[in-house]
Amino acid sequence: MKNILWRHGRSQDKQYKGRECFVSQSYRDRECDRLTGTVNGKFFKKMVDAILGEEDAQGCLLILDVDRMQEINDRFGHDTGDRVLKTVAVMLRESFRSCDGIGRLEEDEFALWIAGLSAENVGGIRRRIAYLNDRLMHMEEDLPVVTLSAGVAVGETGEDFMGVYRRAKEVLSRVKERGRCGCEIYEKHR
Repeated sequence: MKNILWRHGRSQDKQYKGRECFVSQSYRDRECDRLTGTVNGKFFKKMVDAILGEEDAQGCLLILDVDRMQEINDRFGHDTGDRVLKTVAVMLRESFRSCDGIGRLEEDEFALWIAGLSAENVGGIRRRIAYLNDRLMHMEEDLPVVTLSAGVAVGETGEDFMGVYRRAKEVLSRVKERGRCGCEIYEKHR
């Protein structure tokens, strides 16, 4: 299965320096999350590690958690929960660039890699997450109200996925502690 990460044209980030897009890689069935059509967690991590191993690599990792997913599954059933996850994946694809990579790390946790985005330019991420949350809360489909919590961290050459992931998870935890449905960006203390 090739090009499972979509080819919808989205906003064009001027920071992207012509590197090979996450989506231009070849994917096999075992690298795909069958439910959402995104790459699976293992392959996503491998791809981000490969990107961070390149010279002058820079990008932004978003960890997105579907809020109260267990409640949705318990109250409405797993079929509805699966529809929610598929809808979230579609909305993520529609809201970000075609060269950004989206993966499903766990049951209710997605990850997004935005290549070329520096710490100085991550402010727009909050607006996109707010926009996504507004769309999810006002879906016309017969689905329960859904929101996302997001943690964001910038990664650079020489780092690895787990280091950037830990920083993004740290700020994601703060969003959840404050009541969910939001986004926080990790800032290095100088």
